Amino acid sequence: MKVLELLEDFQAKVDATANFPMSKKILLERDEVESLLSNVQTFLPDEMKHAKWIKEEREKILEEAHKEAEEIIQNAKKEERDIIAEAKKQFEALVNENEVLREAQERGQDVLHQARSEARDVRMNSYQYSEDMLLDLKAGLEAKLEGVHRDLHSLQDFLQK
Repeated sequence: MKVLELLEDFQAKVDATANFPMSKKILLERDEVESLLSNVQTFLPDEMKHAKWIKEEREKILEEAHKEAEEIIQNAKKEERDIIAEAKKQFEALVNENEVLREAQERGQDVLHQARSEARDVRMNSYQYSEDMLLDLKAGLEAKLEGVHRDLHSLQDFLQK
């Protein structure tokens, strides 16, 4: 930046110039000071424009960075909501799956209990049927045996006469 160089040169001249005795005052040539000020005035508008452009560019960059940051935050929030929604769905699916599994286990236990009960009833009915059949057979055999005894007594009576 040319203006800064000119001001540094001016400061060097001020530093190199001797003070008046017993004061801090110095003597500079008017032409040199006017030339320096003229040069500063010449370069200052360009450098001010450049500085203004740099400031505007900086603000644009900051604004774009801010927008980009906001966009990243919004995307992150959306992704967070999506992840949470998906997690809830998976949780509900697992809960439902566990509920279905629990219900299936309960139903399976009910069916098993009912099957055991029906098997016991069938077994008891088959025992009762077998007992009834054997009792009928016994009654029939006893009747036949009684008939055989009668016939045997009749034959013995006939033979003894």
